[in-house]
Amino acid sequence: MTQDITATFLKEAVKRDGISIADMYVLNASISPGWDPIYFISYNQNIMGWEMNATGDLVNSATLYTGLPITRDAIKGGTSGEVPELTISVPNVDRTIESYIQNYDNLRGRDFYILTGFTKHLPSGASAGHIGSVPDRFAMMKEKLFIDSTTSNAEVVSFSCKPKFLIKNKVLPGRTFSRECQWVYASAECGITNATLLASYPSCNKSLDNCIIRKNKSRFGGFPGIPNKAIIVI
Repeated sequence: MTQDITATFLKEAVKRDGISIADMYVLNASISPGWDPIYFISYNQNIMGWEMNATGDLVNSATLYTGLPITRDAIKGGTSGEVPELTISVPNVDRTIESYIQNYDNLRGRDFYILTGFTKHLPSGASAGHIGSVPDRFAMMKEKLFIDSTTSNAEVVSFSCKPKFLIKNKVLPGRTFSRECQWVYASAECGITNATLLASYPSCNKSLDNCIIRKNKSRFGGFPGIPNKAIIVI
């Protein structure tokens, strides 16, 4: 005996447990400041998720995320100053993803957002693609990476993603390690602003003891753990 398959039945048939986690991805195929988003979700069907605007914020409107068996590796990094790296692999169904690579200069440098959250916080609705029960776009965790390189074959497209450090042509403040405090007394770094305290202690000898007397130990700008090479008795 055949039965009609309703949208409600389909929704229940594919619905995951309410506490399951959804991994979602938004790829901006356009060069910044342009915005041409492609939405994916690691799921067994297309799902309605939160739309993202050009500034990377989720807005209160639903859009379709293409369901694909997407995989991502653990973030690779080291203790020698290497830039962390994350590889995301997307099935090359009908070579759709590969066409984006060819048409958008290998997508190098494009924004790649990773969204993680509970499925119950996705948009709710009557269609089978709406699986949320307690819609809340602010409950989604968001990470932003940039595509460094892409590789592809007939089966999968892999994106090598890295964070982008916007410090080019910037002069970073230098700092030396010493036992004595390096802050200028009563400066913003020092934090001593109380007029009565300044009147009682108009100067500082840069020692930890002086900071303790002023109850300012948490702002001490030195490194007392550095061992002394010698003991000098005066």
